[in-house]
Amino acid sequence: MTLCDRDPNKRDCATAPALEAIQYLPPAHYKAEFRQTNPWRDGPGEHSDHVDVAWHKIELGAGGIRLTEEEVLALNYTHETINDPARPLHKVPDEHGGGYLAMLEVFHLLHCLNTLRMGLFYNYDHYKNLDEGVPDENIYTHFDHCIDMLRLQLMCTADVTPALFYDPLDNPLRRDALPDWSSQHTCRNFDAILDWNKNGPRAVRWRDAGANPTWDPTLEGADPPFPPESQEGEAGEGHHAGGHHHG
Repeated sequence: MTLCDRDPNKRDCATAPALEAIQYLPPAHYKAEFRQTNPWRDGPGEHSDHVDVAWHKIELGAGGIRLTEEEVLALNYTHETINDPARPLHKVPDEHGGGYLAMLEVFHLLHCLNTLRMGLFYNYDHYKNLDEGVPDENIYTHFDHCIDMLRLQLMCTADVTPALFYDPLDNPLRRDALPDWSSQHTCRNFDAILDWNKNGPRAVRWRDAGANPTWDPTLEGADPPFPPESQEGEAGEGHHAGGHHHG
């Protein structure tokens, strides 16, 4: 991402105007107990208005920002792309401060996560029929936990790269400007991290990590053992602890 590390003097970080707002909290553990509730998370299966309000505040409720032309050019746009006859970048009316409309990536990503939160069961029946995914008795807690962890990470790293907006001149039915999510980022090499993790000297397969000392597979409801390697294949290694992430 453009906010590439904690040193705001690095050249690659200079294109994020929101750097001036960056402050760092003291090191602290995530509040991430598996079954916890918080302003963004209800109890299992509950739906409260205050949760929707809390989510709105950290996504689209944050609003947009205005950028100068110089700041837009620093984001690797050109005068040609700014003034593209088919899709020029959207300008805020002068009476509202002028400049080019943008949105910080962190709020866009939180909006995407909230959208997923509201549509969790879209693929549920499909994966249930394949005996994949989360067991029914744990589904609310597991999904809420995963969403909460992603929310924590997005809010913790808070990508402040501005995403610009353009005017869809070919669509006179469209009132609002459209976002250009293809913003410039300086990314970590994910493939290198994946290779280090999977093939480096520290790599451990889940099946080789050892079981909970009190695990008794003879008990009703206990997690099953890993299948024999001849039945598992590479895909099976993707199931952490046999595919059941119990709290």
